[in-house]
Amino acid sequence: MSLVQPERMWELEDFTEIRRWYALHLLLCVTFFISGVIINFIQFVLYVTLRPFNKSLYCQLNYYLMYSLMSQVLFLAEWWSGSDVRVFASEECFNKWGKEHALIIMNHTYEVDWLMGWIIADRSKTLGSAKVFVKKMMQYVPTIGWAWRCSDIIFLNRNWQEDKRIMQNQIKEFFDYPYPVWMLLFAEGTRFTPEKHEASMEFARKRGLPELKRHLIPRTRGFIQCAQSLKGKFPVIYDVTVGFNTKEGEEPTLQNMLRGHKVMSEIYVRRLPLDEVPDDDEGASKYLHDLYRTKDQLLDSYLNTGSFTKENDQPDHKGRAMPRRLFSLLNMIGWAAFVLSRILSFYYNLITSGSILSISFAIGIVIFAYICLYKMIGLTKIAKGSQYGNTGAKKKE
Repeated sequence: MSLVQPERMWELEDFTEIRRWYALHLLLCVTFFISGVIINFIQFVLYVTLRPFNKSLYCQLNYYLMYSLMSQVLFLAEWWSGSDVRVFASEECFNKWGKEHALIIMNHTYEVDWLMGWIIADRSKTLGSAKVFVKKMMQYVPTIGWAWRCSDIIFLNRNWQEDKRIMQNQIKEFFDYPYPVWMLLFAEGTRFTPEKHEASMEFARKRGLPELKRHLIPRTRGFIQCAQSLKGKFPVIYDVTVGFNTKEGEEPTLQNMLRGHKVMSEIYVRRLPLDEVPDDDEGASKYLHDLYRTKDQLLDSYLNTGSFTKENDQPDHKGRAMPRRLFSLLNMIGWAAFVLSRILSFYYNLITSGSILSISFAIGIVIFAYICLYKMIGLTKIAKGSQYGNTGAKKKE
């Protein structure tokens, strides 16, 4: 009998039907929630007792706590669905990844483009130190929101004066981290949809800005503030353009991944020195618009031809596969074993009690978890994005 490589075993046909079982989807969700609350509790205790006295040690411990939580979502992509990435970048990029602070600028075109970024971060050993700008309301969401609250994630209010102050103060927290930090900025501000694109291009025409075919017009104020605050501390920008190869994989949705369908992403990365961004606001704004024109050419060429560079003059790099790491698989197995043993014990005690009320409570928990699972999936859908570009929405007087 031939042995199966670990990275291939979850792609076997024998597992296809198993990965569609709703009971297993539910177990994944419950495992994530219970483990997340446990991690949140540990983070909170360390945040209160350790961070005020030894920030460096706290950051090192929190790195592994964040990785333990985030890699469960990574498991869904890499091992459950067999999804993968192929990267097109210079040799310098590969040699520097995971060894330097970086501002990541990524297109926000698909439901799971962020997850492909997580895969790259994990394989570059920076997933536990990945940072992002998110809405302030997210800090109140159990598990991931609470974890971010203890990890110096930047929560914004969509009020520029207040957000500017938050960014100025919060970005400084990263400068003395004991490991490289990757900070993700979706400069478009929201996911791409045809309706949002139409509104964005109308805005571009009114302002005399270059129109884009595959992206929304980037919002410059946040980028300018980031660039000004990070100069001298963060050496580079990684301009990341994400596409999906639907000939080798399914449509890029979280629901497809949950059902065990492979998603194949292809990513073009440019490494740009941060000190090339002009210091003045007008120059920095022009720099970002120029960056997005190039990004638009890359994605347009990819969608037209399957190659990022065939229809433009950008360097043509050979696509590389970055090998999966076993840690996300081992982490998920450990948490699932722990949670499953607790669940089985809990339900055994409830059922053997013979109480109708207890049994009803047990059934209610299952239904509640099922609803939460698909609510979470619904939040990732493009249609659930912000109302940016919704010209049909009524304005309040």
